[in-house]
Amino acid sequence: MARNREQNRHCNHVIRIICEGEKTEPLFFTALCERYVTTKGIDARTVPQTPVADETEELSTERGSYKGKKRQAKQLPAEDAPVISGAPPLKWVAYARRLLSEGVDEAWAVYDKDKHPKHKEAIEEAEKIVNGKRVGIAFTSRSFEYYLLLHFEYLFREFQETECGERVGGKKKIFRCGTDTFPDKDCHGDKCINGYARMHGYWEESKTSQSMFPLVENRLKKGIINGCRLRAESDAVTKEPMYNRNPYTTADLLVGRLMGIETINYGSTYSYIEAGNNLSIVRSGSTLTVKNELSKIAILNDGFFQTYNWEDDSYTSLNGRIVLEANSTASLDLSEVTANQLISLKTSAKEVLFLPSFG
Repeated sequence: MARNREQNRHCNHVIRIICEGEKTEPLFFTALCERYVTTKGIDARTVPQTPVADETEELSTERGSYKGKKRQAKQLPAEDAPVISGAPPLKWVAYARRLLSEGVDEAWAVYDKDKHPKHKEAIEEAEKIVNGKRVGIAFTSRSFEYYLLLHFEYLFREFQETECGERVGGKKKIFRCGTDTFPDKDCHGDKCINGYARMHGYWEESKTSQSMFPLVENRLKKGIINGCRLRAESDAVTKEPMYNRNPYTTADLLVGRLMGIETINYGSTYSYIEAGNNLSIVRSGSTLTVKNELSKIAILNDGFFQTYNWEDDSYTSLNGRIVLEANSTASLDLSEVTANQLISLKTSAKEVLFLPSFG
Protein backbone atom coordinates (compact mmCIF):
# COMPACT_ATOMS: atom_id res chain seq x y z
CA MET A 1 0.00 0.00 0.00
CA ALA A 2 1.33 3.46 -0.94
CA ARG A 3 0.25 4.91 2.38
CA ASN A 4 2.31 2.34 4.26
CA ARG A 5 5.38 2.45 1.99
CA GLU A 6 5.92 6.20 2.10
CA GLN A 7 7.61 6.96 5.42
CA ASN A 8 5.31 4.50 7.23
CA ARG A 9 2.74 7.34 7.15
CA HIS A 10 2.61 9.57 10.18
CA CYS A 11 0.48 12.15 8.36
CA ASN A 12 -3.28 12.49 8.24
CA HIS A 13 -3.67 13.44 4.58
CA VAL A 14 -1.59 12.46 1.56
CA ILE A 15 -1.70 14.44 -1.70
CA ARG A 16 0.10 13.41 -4.87
CA ILE A 17 0.44 15.63 -7.96
CA ILE A 18 1.28 13.69 -11.12
CA CYS A 19 2.89 16.03 -13.64
CA GLU A 20 3.16 15.60 -17.40
CA GLY A 21 6.40 17.54 -17.64
CA GLU A 22 9.68 16.96 -15.86
CA LYS A 23 10.58 20.61 -15.23
CA THR A 24 8.06 23.45 -15.46
CA GLU A 25 5.09 21.89 -13.64
CA PRO A 26 6.86 19.75 -11.00
CA LEU A 27 9.25 22.59 -10.15
CA PHE A 28 6.32 24.98 -9.78
CA PHE A 29 4.12 22.69 -7.67
CA THR A 30 6.99 21.43 -5.52
CA ALA A 31 7.82 25.03 -4.63
CA LEU A 32 4.13 25.80 -4.05
CA CYS A 33 3.79 22.85 -1.66
CA GLU A 34 6.95 23.89 0.13
CA ARG A 35 5.61 27.41 0.55
CA TYR A 36 1.98 26.76 1.48
CA VAL A 37 1.35 23.17 2.54
CA THR A 38 2.71 23.60 6.04
CA THR A 39 -0.24 22.16 7.97
CA LYS A 40 0.92 19.39 10.26
CA GLY A 41 -0.26 16.02 9.05
CA ILE A 42 -0.38 16.84 5.30
CA ASP A 43 2.13 15.27 2.94
CA ALA A 44 1.90 16.87 -0.53
CA ARG A 45 4.44 16.02 -3.23
CA THR A 46 4.83 16.01 -6.96
CA VAL A 47 5.59 13.06 -9.20
CA PRO A 48 8.30 13.45 -10.41
CA GLN A 49 9.70 15.01 -7.23
CA THR A 50 12.09 17.91 -7.78
CA PRO A 51 14.74 19.63 -5.65
CA VAL A 52 13.86 22.73 -3.67
CA ALA A 53 15.80 24.77 -1.11
CA ASP A 54 17.60 24.62 2.21
CA GLU A 55 18.52 28.13 3.30
CA THR A 56 17.06 31.45 2.32
CA GLU A 57 19.44 33.55 0.23
CA GLU A 58 19.48 35.91 -2.72
CA LEU A 59 19.36 33.94 -5.95
CA SER A 60 20.21 35.39 -9.35
CA THR A 61 18.77 33.70 -12.41
CA GLU A 62 18.04 34.50 -16.03
CA ARG A 63 14.59 35.47 -14.80
CA GLY A 64 15.96 38.01 -12.32
CA SER A 65 16.92 38.10 -8.64
CA TYR A 66 14.64 36.96 -5.86
CA LYS A 67 14.73 35.62 -2.33
CA GLY A 68 14.87 31.85 -2.48
CA LYS A 69 15.92 28.68 -0.74
CA LYS A 70 18.36 25.96 -1.59
CA ARG A 71 17.28 22.77 0.13
CA GLN A 72 16.87 19.33 -1.26
CA ALA A 73 13.24 18.23 -1.15
CA LYS A 74 12.27 14.92 0.37
CA GLN A 75 12.55 12.30 -2.31
CA LEU A 76 10.00 9.62 -3.03
CA PRO A 77 11.26 6.10 -2.40
CA ALA A 78 12.63 4.43 -5.52
CA GLU A 79 9.60 2.18 -5.90
CA ASP A 80 7.38 5.29 -6.01
CA ALA A 81 9.25 6.96 -8.87
CA PRO A 82 7.90 4.77 -11.69
CA VAL A 83 7.94 5.08 -15.42
CA ILE A 84 4.30 5.86 -16.19
CA SER A 85 3.39 4.11 -19.43
CA GLY A 86 0.37 4.31 -21.69
CA ALA A 87 -1.31 6.90 -23.88
CA PRO A 88 -1.34 10.49 -22.61
CA PRO A 89 -3.11 12.07 -20.85
CA LEU A 90 -5.02 8.96 -19.75
CA LYS A 91 -1.84 7.42 -18.35
CA TRP A 92 -1.39 10.23 -15.80
CA VAL A 93 -5.01 10.03 -14.68
CA ALA A 94 -4.78 6.22 -14.49
CA TYR A 95 -1.64 6.46 -12.36
CA ALA A 96 -3.36 8.97 -10.08
CA ARG A 97 -6.26 6.52 -9.79
CA ARG A 98 -3.82 3.77 -8.86
CA LEU A 99 -2.32 5.90 -6.07
CA LEU A 100 -5.80 6.55 -4.69
CA SER A 101 -6.48 2.81 -4.64
CA GLU A 102 -3.21 2.28 -2.73
CA GLY A 103 -4.15 4.64 0.08
CA VAL A 104 -3.28 8.15 -1.14
CA ASP A 105 -6.06 10.49 -0.05
CA GLU A 106 -6.00 12.94 -2.94
CA ALA A 107 -4.39 12.77 -6.39
CA TRP A 108 -4.22 15.29 -9.22
CA ALA A 109 -3.09 14.93 -12.83
CA VAL A 110 -1.39 18.01 -14.30
CA TYR A 111 -1.20 18.13 -18.09
CA ASP A 112 -1.61 20.29 -21.19
CA LYS A 113 -3.68 20.08 -24.36
CA ASP A 114 -0.77 19.35 -26.75
CA LYS A 115 -1.76 16.70 -29.29
CA HIS A 116 -2.56 13.94 -26.83
CA PRO A 117 -4.86 11.17 -28.13
CA LYS A 118 -6.76 10.17 -24.98
CA HIS A 119 -8.29 13.39 -23.63
CA LYS A 120 -11.87 12.15 -23.59
CA GLU A 121 -10.92 8.91 -21.87
CA ALA A 122 -8.84 10.80 -19.28
CA ILE A 123 -11.81 12.99 -18.34
CA GLU A 124 -14.14 10.00 -18.12
CA GLU A 125 -11.71 8.16 -15.85
CA ALA A 126 -11.18 11.20 -13.63
CA GLU A 127 -14.92 11.69 -13.16
CA LYS A 128 -15.40 8.21 -11.73
CA ILE A 129 -15.87 8.15 -7.97
CA VAL A 130 -14.29 5.03 -6.47
CA ASN A 131 -14.43 4.50 -2.71
CA GLY A 132 -15.45 8.12 -2.34
CA LYS A 133 -12.42 9.44 -4.26
CA ARG A 134 -11.99 10.99 -7.68
CA VAL A 135 -8.94 12.25 -9.56
CA GLY A 136 -8.49 16.00 -9.81
CA ILE A 137 -7.38 17.47 -13.12
CA ALA A 138 -5.22 20.59 -13.51
CA PHE A 139 -5.46 21.09 -17.26
CA THR A 140 -4.29 24.03 -19.38
CA SER A 141 -4.71 24.80 -23.06
CA ARG A 142 -2.47 25.45 -24.86
CA SER A 143 0.01 24.77 -22.05
CA PHE A 144 0.82 25.53 -18.41
CA GLU A 145 2.59 28.68 -19.56
CA TYR A 146 -0.82 30.15 -20.45
CA TYR A 147 -1.88 29.78 -16.82
CA LEU A 148 1.33 31.57 -15.82
CA LEU A 149 0.40 34.47 -18.12
CA LEU A 150 -2.81 34.93 -16.12
CA HIS A 151 -0.73 36.00 -13.11
CA PHE A 152 0.38 39.09 -15.03
CA GLU A 153 -2.77 40.02 -16.94
CA TYR A 154 -6.15 38.71 -17.90
CA LEU A 155 -6.35 37.66 -21.51
CA PHE A 156 -8.64 35.41 -23.51
CA ARG A 157 -6.95 34.45 -26.75
CA GLU A 158 -5.80 31.36 -28.60
CA PHE A 159 -2.14 30.46 -29.00
CA GLN A 160 -0.93 27.87 -31.49
CA GLU A 161 2.27 26.94 -29.67
CA THR A 162 4.07 27.34 -26.39
CA GLU A 163 7.23 28.07 -28.35
CA CYS A 164 7.53 28.48 -32.12
CA GLY A 165 10.09 26.27 -33.83
CA GLU A 166 10.69 23.59 -36.40
CA ARG A 167 11.93 20.02 -36.41
CA VAL A 168 15.52 19.62 -37.58
CA GLY A 169 17.02 16.15 -37.44
CA GLY A 170 14.40 14.96 -34.97
CA LYS A 171 14.91 17.87 -32.57
CA LYS A 172 12.86 21.04 -32.32
CA LYS A 173 14.79 24.16 -33.21
CA ILE A 174 13.38 27.02 -31.13
CA PHE A 175 12.95 30.45 -32.75
CA ARG A 176 12.86 32.34 -29.41
CA CYS A 177 10.15 34.63 -30.68
CA GLY A 178 10.26 38.14 -29.31
CA THR A 179 14.07 38.31 -29.51
CA ASP A 180 14.55 38.60 -33.30
CA THR A 181 17.01 35.70 -33.12
CA PHE A 182 15.35 34.48 -36.34
CA PRO A 183 13.72 37.68 -37.67
CA ASP A 184 11.96 36.03 -40.61
CA LYS A 185 10.35 33.41 -38.33
CA ASP A 186 9.65 35.53 -35.23
CA CYS A 187 5.89 35.66 -34.50
CA HIS A 188 6.40 38.46 -31.92
CA GLY A 189 3.94 36.75 -29.59
CA ASP A 190 1.12 36.37 -32.11
CA LYS A 191 1.36 32.57 -32.24
CA CYS A 192 3.34 31.37 -29.20
CA ILE A 193 2.95 31.94 -25.47
CA ASN A 194 6.62 32.39 -24.65
CA GLY A 195 6.97 34.91 -27.50
CA TYR A 196 4.07 36.86 -25.98
CA ALA A 197 5.70 36.69 -22.53
CA ARG A 198 9.01 37.98 -23.90
CA MET A 199 7.35 40.83 -25.80
CA HIS A 200 5.67 41.96 -22.55
CA GLY A 201 8.71 41.41 -20.32
CA TYR A 202 7.12 38.67 -18.21
CA TRP A 203 9.85 36.04 -18.63
CA GLU A 204 12.51 34.87 -21.07
CA GLU A 205 12.47 31.09 -20.74
CA SER A 206 10.13 28.53 -19.20
CA LYS A 207 11.74 25.19 -20.03
CA THR A 208 14.79 25.34 -17.77
CA SER A 209 15.89 23.78 -14.49
CA GLN A 210 14.81 26.94 -12.65
CA SER A 211 11.34 27.13 -11.15
CA MET A 212 8.84 29.66 -12.49
CA PHE A 213 7.28 29.85 -9.02
CA PRO A 214 9.31 32.84 -7.69
CA LEU A 215 8.19 34.80 -10.73
CA VAL A 216 4.52 34.61 -9.76
CA GLU A 217 4.69 33.93 -6.00
CA ASN A 218 3.30 37.36 -5.15
CA ARG A 219 0.59 37.09 -7.83
CA LEU A 220 -0.92 33.71 -7.03
CA LYS A 221 -4.36 34.97 -6.01
CA LYS A 222 -4.55 37.06 -9.17
CA GLY A 223 -3.76 33.92 -11.18
CA ILE A 224 -6.54 32.02 -9.40
CA ILE A 225 -9.09 34.77 -10.02
CA ASN A 226 -8.13 35.17 -13.68
CA GLY A 227 -8.39 31.39 -14.10
CA CYS A 228 -11.97 31.53 -12.80
CA ARG A 229 -12.75 34.42 -15.13
CA LEU A 230 -11.27 32.53 -18.08
CA ARG A 231 -13.54 29.54 -17.45
CA ALA A 232 -16.58 31.78 -17.09
CA GLU A 233 -15.84 33.48 -20.40
CA SER A 234 -15.16 30.15 -22.10
CA ASP A 235 -18.40 28.64 -20.76
CA ALA A 236 -20.30 31.63 -22.13
CA VAL A 237 -19.12 31.07 -25.71
CA THR A 238 -18.88 27.27 -26.07
CA LYS A 239 -20.20 23.98 -24.73
CA GLU A 240 -17.23 22.01 -26.05
CA PRO A 241 -15.39 19.76 -23.57
CA MET A 242 -12.40 21.46 -22.01
CA TYR A 243 -9.86 19.51 -24.08
CA ASN A 244 -11.28 21.05 -27.26
CA ARG A 245 -10.98 24.61 -25.95
CA ASN A 246 -8.16 27.07 -26.43
CA PRO A 247 -7.66 28.89 -24.10
CA TYR A 248 -8.77 27.06 -20.96
CA THR A 249 -7.41 26.12 -17.55
CA THR A 250 -8.30 24.36 -14.32
CA ALA A 251 -4.77 24.65 -12.90
CA ASP A 252 -5.97 27.39 -10.55
CA LEU A 253 -8.19 24.85 -8.76
CA LEU A 254 -5.14 22.84 -7.70
CA VAL A 255 -3.22 25.98 -6.76
CA GLY A 256 -6.15 27.14 -4.65
CA ARG A 257 -6.44 23.74 -3.01
CA LEU A 258 -2.80 23.81 -1.94
CA MET A 259 -2.96 27.43 -0.78
CA GLY A 260 -6.17 26.89 1.18
CA ILE A 261 -8.35 29.05 -1.07
CA GLU A 262 -11.81 28.09 -2.33
CA THR A 263 -13.61 30.13 -4.97
CA ILE A 264 -17.42 30.32 -5.05
CA ASN A 265 -19.00 31.16 -8.38
CA TYR A 266 -21.39 34.07 -8.66
CA GLY A 267 -24.90 32.89 -7.77
CA SER A 268 -23.68 29.70 -6.05
CA THR A 269 -24.40 29.05 -2.38
CA TYR A 270 -21.65 28.34 0.16
CA SER A 271 -22.44 26.60 3.45
CA TYR A 272 -20.48 27.92 6.41
CA ILE A 273 -20.69 25.40 9.25
CA GLU A 274 -18.30 26.41 11.99
CA ALA A 275 -18.17 27.79 15.55
CA GLY A 276 -21.72 26.65 16.19
CA ASN A 277 -23.06 28.40 13.10
CA ASN A 278 -24.78 27.10 9.99
CA LEU A 279 -24.97 29.86 7.37
CA SER A 280 -25.93 29.82 3.69
CA ILE A 281 -24.08 32.55 1.80
CA VAL A 282 -24.58 33.62 -1.81
CA ARG A 283 -23.39 36.57 -3.88
CA SER A 284 -25.94 37.71 -6.45
CA GLY A 285 -26.74 41.06 -8.00
CA SER A 286 -25.32 43.81 -5.79
CA THR A 287 -25.87 41.95 -2.52
CA LEU A 288 -24.32 39.23 -0.39
CA THR A 289 -27.18 37.29 1.20
CA VAL A 290 -26.54 35.46 4.49
CA LYS A 291 -29.14 33.09 5.93
CA ASN A 292 -29.04 31.61 9.41
CA GLU A 293 -30.11 27.97 8.98
CA LEU A 294 -30.38 27.30 12.74
CA SER A 295 -33.20 27.91 15.20
CA LYS A 296 -30.95 30.04 17.39
CA ILE A 297 -29.33 33.46 17.10
CA ALA A 298 -26.10 33.81 15.09
CA ILE A 299 -23.76 36.73 15.78
CA LEU A 300 -21.21 37.77 13.15
CA ASN A 301 -18.48 40.08 14.39
CA ASP A 302 -17.10 43.18 12.67
CA GLY A 303 -15.05 42.19 9.63
CA PHE A 304 -16.54 38.70 9.38
CA PHE A 305 -16.70 39.50 5.67
CA GLN A 306 -14.00 41.54 3.93
CA THR A 307 -13.44 42.90 0.46
CA TYR A 308 -10.23 41.69 -1.17
CA ASN A 309 -8.55 43.76 -3.88
CA TRP A 310 -6.45 41.42 -6.00
CA GLU A 311 -4.58 44.24 -7.74
CA ASP A 312 -2.94 45.60 -4.58
CA ASP A 313 -3.50 42.52 -2.35
CA SER A 314 -5.40 44.50 0.29
CA TYR A 315 -8.37 43.77 2.57
CA THR A 316 -11.11 46.05 3.92
CA SER A 317 -13.84 45.17 6.40
CA LEU A 318 -17.25 44.82 4.75
CA ASN A 319 -19.56 44.52 7.74
CA GLY A 320 -20.17 45.73 11.25
CA ARG A 321 -21.63 43.45 13.91
CA ILE A 322 -24.54 41.41 12.51
CA VAL A 323 -27.17 39.70 14.65
CA LEU A 324 -29.15 37.05 12.77
CA GLU A 325 -32.30 35.83 14.46
CA ALA A 326 -33.21 32.14 14.11
CA ASN A 327 -33.84 31.20 10.47
CA SER A 328 -33.51 34.83 9.39
CA THR A 329 -31.69 36.46 6.47
CA ALA A 330 -29.45 39.52 6.17
CA SER A 331 -28.31 41.27 2.97
CA LEU A 332 -25.04 43.19 2.67
CA ASP A 333 -24.93 45.96 0.09
CA LEU A 334 -22.14 45.46 -2.46
CA SER A 335 -22.95 48.44 -4.68
CA GLU A 336 -19.68 50.16 -3.73
CA VAL A 337 -17.52 47.06 -4.24
CA THR A 338 -15.20 47.77 -7.18
CA ALA A 339 -14.46 45.59 -10.21
CA ASN A 340 -11.10 44.61 -8.67
CA GLN A 341 -12.61 43.39 -5.40
CA LEU A 342 -13.95 40.04 -4.25
CA ILE A 343 -15.73 39.13 -1.03
CA SER A 344 -13.52 37.18 1.38
CA LEU A 345 -14.49 34.95 4.28
CA LYS A 346 -11.69 33.41 6.32
CA THR A 347 -12.60 30.18 8.07
CA SER A 348 -10.41 28.17 10.42
CA ALA A 349 -9.19 26.02 7.53
CA LYS A 350 -9.24 28.19 4.39
CA GLU A 351 -10.12 31.46 2.73
CA VAL A 352 -13.37 31.53 0.74
CA LEU A 353 -13.59 34.01 -2.13
CA PHE A 354 -17.00 34.91 -3.55
CA LEU A 355 -16.57 35.73 -7.22
CA PRO A 356 -18.37 38.52 -9.08
CA SER A 357 -20.31 38.03 -12.28
CA PHE A 358 -17.62 38.05 -14.94
CA GLY A 359 -20.27 38.66 -17.60
